[in-house]
Amino acid sequence: MPTNILSIQPREINFRTATNADWLDGLLCWQAGAGGAVAGAANVGNGALTVQGVTTGTTLGAHILEITSLDGIPRFTVTDPSGTVTARGVSGTPICAGGITLMLSLGSAAFAVGDTYAIGVLPVPIDITGIQFDLQVRLSGTSANVQLSATSAQPDPSLPPTIVSGGPGGQVAMRVLRDSLARERFAPQTYVYDIIASADGLRVTAFFGVIQHVDGVTFLP
Repeated sequence: MPTNILSIQPREINFRTATNADWLDGLLCWQAGAGGAVAGAANVGNGALTVQGVTTGTTLGAHILEITSLDGIPRFTVTDPSGTVTARGVSGTPICAGGITLMLSLGSAAFAVGDTYAIGVLPVPIDITGIQFDLQVRLSGTSANVQLSATSAQPDPSLPPTIVSGGPGGQVAMRVLRDSLARERFAPQTYVYDIIASADGLRVTAFFGVIQHVDGVTFLP
């Protein structure tokens, strides 16, 4: 049965680890999803806003639809959480605004200029059942030498995995014990890493970034 590997998008996350502590961190594989729509408290009109779909890469947060004109038919703009206009439309016609497919319908009370709706976009966990995750840490992006590795597929069944997959919950948990992070094996400095997801004959980057490996457990700002 196919997995959801095609839904995984690369995400940059940076870490700090220590020479004398286990590396226990949680990551989440997610895609953007609809979080509902709320009419402004001061709205004059009572039309309905229907969210028909949200694409994977849509910006998280509150997207705002505002009525801007009533010339013949209500017209509106949609802005993303940063305030950037992502679409302009008219009531009764579906549009796509920054990854959100929506339609504003008229109600029994006419809209007024300034009426608003907030559309929430939230992270929805991806079911990662059946997907293998492999960590590789290098001194630089061009280095061929792997300084540290971890995997969710433990070849020795007597040993625990060094990455734990949460399946339907979408969690990828790091479980790298301090023996692997000791100064003698993994010198304190800055490294680059990626975590590759593998399934269905495909390999995609799930996470990437920088690991700052330090002495001790006291992290200075």
